[in-house]
Amino acid sequence: MRDKIYNFMRTRYGNDQFSSFLTWMGLILIIIDVWAKTGVLYFLGLASFIYGYVRIFSKKYDKRAAENKWFLSHTASVRNLFKRMKKSKEAGKDYRIFTCPRCEQMIRIPRGKGRIEIRCPKCGNTFIKKS
Repeated sequence: MRDKIYNFMRTRYGNDQFSSFLTWMGLILIIIDVWAKTGVLYFLGLASFIYGYVRIFSKKYDKRAAENKWFLSHTASVRNLFKRMKKSKEAGKDYRIFTCPRCEQMIRIPRGKGRIEIRCPKCGNTFIKKS
């Protein structure tokens, strides 16, 4: 049985970020519709959920990869915002997180050092910030 499932999925596109987003968004919309009872959210959620799985089982690699690339490029700013928030939370009280104005590399600097000159390890740009 395991081999049959493996052989079936071997020729399929599989799961990616856009498919995961669609399936989770579909489930969230269906759950919200349980309380809102509009019916519209249920059908939107169901359509999103189904399309997510259609993408997973699709054999059109190029088309699905292009859709995922489009999704990642259009959601980059939101994903980077959450990434910065996560890094800041991990840094805690001991460090501050700065982003390089040139290349947007995130740099962790110890707190309490006053105004310091920060050199980006990626592009070599220097800038002054208060730690």
